[in-house]
Amino acid sequence: MPKTYPPVARQRLPRSSVTPEGILDAAERVSTGGLDALTIRAVATEMGSSPMAPYRCFATKDDLVDALLDRILGGLAAPEPSEDWAADLAGFARAHRMLLALHPWAIVPLFTRPNPGLNATRIGELALEILSRGGITGGDAVADFCGILALNYGWSAFASARSAATRIDQDPGVAIGAAIAALPAGRFPRTRAVADQMSAYGSDEHYERALRQLVAGIRDSAGVTDGTR
Repeated sequence: MPKTYPPVARQRLPRSSVTPEGILDAAERVSTGGLDALTIRAVATEMGSSPMAPYRCFATKDDLVDALLDRILGGLAAPEPSEDWAADLAGFARAHRMLLALHPWAIVPLFTRPNPGLNATRIGELALEILSRGGITGGDAVADFCGILALNYGWSAFASARSAATRIDQDPGVAIGAAIAALPAGRFPRTRAVADQMSAYGSDEHYERALRQLVAGIRDSAGVTDGTR
């Protein structure tokens, strides 16, 4: 019979090596499995530490998630400012959308948690600064910033949910196009006529068009007060 060996015990990290950053590093790796997978025990296992080790830095899972969300928002790769504030606003929107695309699990908690961290405030400050260069301030700036957030969160949530609901071995766009093409032609003639285009629903090209329209509207409204220029 072949010789067998006892399993090698996984060496646990010493207490002194458990740091907030190390815990967040592990949490970010675990979070690729979704928010439900992000548990204190799973993070401890990923770190190779005792199950109680993360609690030395984060009292609850909510505390850990808040810290991780703040870290994610801190990774916004905003473009350098230029002389074209509207182009900078579009660049900001693209960078924010990319952040959500890289962390789809975070879309819902970022949108629903009242205080995702200081980096959320910094992102708002950046957007408001860009808008102020276009002469848009106060309530108008807040409304325009919210419009960009609504576009990005809505677009990202749709794309994420659509991908999750479609079989892994089937392209979501193909499934949508096929479903539309199968609709009764008499009842949905216009929808069927754009079946091929609808298969790209939620694509980068569609996002760029929606973003261009939004930014163009914001740019055109710059300096407008009480309906007059």
